[in-house]
Amino acid sequence: MQISPTSHKHTYAAAQALFGVLLALLLMAGPSRQAQAAGTALDCNYTGSLYIYGPSTTIYVKPNTPVGEPIGSWVTATAPNDWRCQVTSGYQNDDVRGSVATFSPYAIAGIGTVTIDGDSYTVFNSVVKAGLGYVARFRATGAGFSTDWTPVTGTSSSNRVVAYPLLGPIPYNNGNYFTLGYELQIHFVKTATGLTTGSASAFDPTYMYTYRTYNAGSSEQTEVGRYRIMQFPGSAVKVQVMTQTCVTPDVNVTLPDVGVRELKSVGTVRGLTPFKLSFNNCPGGLSGINYKFGATTAILDQANGVTALVAGSDAKGVGVLLRSNSNTPIEMNTEYSLPDYDASGTNSYTVPMQAGIYQTENNVQSGSVKGAFTFTLIYK
Repeated sequence: MQISPTSHKHTYAAAQALFGVLLALLLMAGPSRQAQAAGTALDCNYTGSLYIYGPSTTIYVKPNTPVGEPIGSWVTATAPNDWRCQVTSGYQNDDVRGSVATFSPYAIAGIGTVTIDGDSYTVFNSVVKAGLGYVARFRATGAGFSTDWTPVTGTSSSNRVVAYPLLGPIPYNNGNYFTLGYELQIHFVKTATGLTTGSASAFDPTYMYTYRTYNAGSSEQTEVGRYRIMQFPGSAVKVQVMTQTCVTPDVNVTLPDVGVRELKSVGTVRGLTPFKLSFNNCPGGLSGINYKFGATTAILDQANGVTALVAGSDAKGVGVLLRSNSNTPIEMNTEYSLPDYDASGTNSYTVPMQAGIYQTENNVQSGSVKGAFTFTLIYK
């Protein structure tokens, strides 16, 4: 009987011009930024840099990751003190509510949406490294309130997205200031086959503005004059493409002779023979490795992992099966975790198993028994 590996599969799926315009406006405005008129109902300002900086991160790209697949995990950038805000005196008795509006300065990648954590996201092309895209979600906090996480879908200030539910109603509180915060999470996505190992250039995944409603909700304003930019500096984002995969040699198992008289009823198992699957030189840096078996012939009993004999077999009324070392049936097309996986580096593993003969019919005819299975690795 032969067990052969299949090809390894991974089952897990104008913007620059805008940036230039915004940057030009920033340089032209210069010191006069703080002299701009206060926002209606809600006056928000900030000190320090225009930029809010995201953390450094390394993205491990699993072997054979397809285009359109999320890579790495959520990267969180927090800035709880983004703006210093107050309800203006003229609106102290009004229902004033606030939030943050956001858009991506990069174009939407042409690979469709991706689903992460059960939600659908628009994929943007970062352009700072070929094949590296991202999705983003954000929320606003302040005055004791928090919005929901909101996906970013817009690509310009004209189709920016506001996080809801709005914060508030925000109390006047004698004109005292509160901090309006912004939290961003981005998840990178492979957008082209040419994604390679290396650092990305500096990029700005989102632009942010303060947003408010007033006049009991009948009026709204996005204060575009005091926008801020989330930026990941140059070399802050590193990509590590893991080209190494486990080496999985073929396994041939020789089953012992079994007398027809030993097979007395359907479901009888005889000739169980131990063998080992080898997973050699497996890469580290993964959250785990799974494997599954596939049948090369008809599946006769899914629960017991029994498949029909291959061509060239003479015996009748029997099939072949796989079982774990603890005698648990191995089901076809069901994922099993590689035990004791060590993410710290390259390692080799073995999985002890058994193969045998399973009686499938009441009448059994003697002859040769041949079976075959495939197995597939899934990199997590």
